[in-house]
Amino acid sequence: MNIVYISGSPRKNSNTDYLLKITLSVAGGQFIKLADYRIEPCKSCRACQKLGKCVIDDDMYNIIIPTLLKTDAIVIGSPVYFNNVSAQTKAFIDRTWCIRGRLRNKIGGAIVVGRRYGIESAITAINAFFLKHEMIVANRGVCGIAFEEGEIIKDTEAINAAKKLGERIKELGKIRLKPEPDHLINNKCH
Repeated sequence: MNIVYISGSPRKNSNTDYLLKITLSVAGGQFIKLADYRIEPCKSCRACQKLGKCVIDDDMYNIIIPTLLKTDAIVIGSPVYFNNVSAQTKAFIDRTWCIRGRLRNKIGGAIVVGRRYGIESAITAINAFFLKHEMIVANRGVCGIAFEEGEIIKDTEAINAAKKLGERIKELGKIRLKPEPDHLINNKCH
């Protein structure tokens, strides 16, 4: 299964990255740190509606979008800033408008890390992204409690949830990629 892990944390060695990499260690895949790429915000020009592609020539268009289109699953991780996802995560989400309908039935997983307040809002924003794209949401999401660098290692519940998310993505991948048995195909109502 082809899985991509998107980190919306601007910090190096962030708590968000830590949890994403735990899920990656269980399910495999590719890690992308948005802060390492040149990603402009959506300009709401709506040119993508006419052209079928984004007109902004940056790393989001040239590297990240082609990667998303090739994946079976996308795991998005974000720190919680002002009770929501980071600016990097939000820019990523907005820039996928040009590929709406093309992520349908891919698997989505959410990971957020914050002090306490805003965790639910950030999870909701990521899961809303998955639902807008008609993706399959793996579970309710992983919520880590941390602030200082490395503090996430104390949150064993979040670490275990990140592992379970990896297992769930693998489970859904098997279901998603499994062909229907002949007896179900032959007995469908017409």
